[in-house]
Amino acid sequence: MSRVDTPGTPPTGTPPTEAAHAGSSLTGTPPSGPPDTAARRSGDSSASANSPVAAGTSRPPAPARRRPWPRGDGLLRSELLTTFRRWRTLALLGVLAAVPVLVGIAIKIETDGHSGGGGEGPPFLSQVTNNGLFLVFASLAATLPFFLPMTVGVISGDAIAGEANGGTLRYLLVAPAGRTRLLLVKFAVTLTFCLLATLVVAVFALATGALLFPLGEVTLLSGTSVPFSEGLLRGLAVAVLVAASLIGFAALGLFVSTLTNSGITAMATTVGLLIGVQIVGAIPQLDVLHPFLFPQYWLSFGDLLRDPVLWDDIAKNLGLQALYAVFFTSAAWARFTTRDITA
Repeated sequence: MSRVDTPGTPPTGTPPTEAAHAGSSLTGTPPSGPPDTAARRSGDSSASANSPVAAGTSRPPAPARRRPWPRGDGLLRSELLTTFRRWRTLALLGVLAAVPVLVGIAIKIETDGHSGGGGEGPPFLSQVTNNGLFLVFASLAATLPFFLPMTVGVISGDAIAGEANGGTLRYLLVAPAGRTRLLLVKFAVTLTFCLLATLVVAVFALATGALLFPLGEVTLLSGTSVPFSEGLLRGLAVAVLVAASLIGFAALGLFVSTLTNSGITAMATTVGLLIGVQIVGAIPQLDVLHPFLFPQYWLSFGDLLRDPVLWDDIAKNLGLQALYAVFFTSAAWARFTTRDITA
């Protein structure tokens, strides 16, 4: 005979605990058992009911961690490393380093074949044979009209246009750098190159002068003799002044770099402007324009080799470079911040 189970009665052989739960599920009474176990089960069931997975929704993905982009001095450091690791930059510095070596060898050969070291050119050129320190001043005078500004024109002209030509400008602006900050960093890198290029010429000139010519007490252009240590300090001041003389031209090159997406075009235009301004400065009929040309007072560093120092042309040079820097960096900022970046 078959047995009929009564509703609410657990089947035969069912364990007591399961029987209690079976009975509670049929009668609606809470399950028996320890209070903490019931509460834990109740909490687990409520948590499961409130979870997004139980509700049929997907768990929101964890936010992706963004790679930190260099900001402030980090961006400047990154741009400095990028610029000075390029083969083009190293080649330009190598050419500048070779100029004083060639000048020193040429003067040595010339003075060995003739008695006396007189010659045309800057007033300190004839003193190189008496003191190798003057090769520093002679080399800076030889490179300043063209070689030094040409290298600065290459670096400044490629600052923005080179990034656009390489397709990296838009990537740089996606990072939290900002156009104004990026432009200032590029200008700071160019000014750093101005100083480094000038120091390369001065250091190689000093080393070549020490090897080929005697060193000792320095006779200034005014006839006053000063110790060699003071002469070295004046040489350092001359190098810094020459680097400062290139600030206006660097700002001009930066402005040209914001006008095009071609790095070669920007570099060629900047160097072409340099040559054009030099030609204008050599035409006597245009002397009314000469005081406003950025190369007009470039050779004023020779006044640092006098005692007392003549500051008039030095002050005019620094003031003119500051005027060019303010004008052309402002123009570059106005152009770059409103430019439609497509590369």
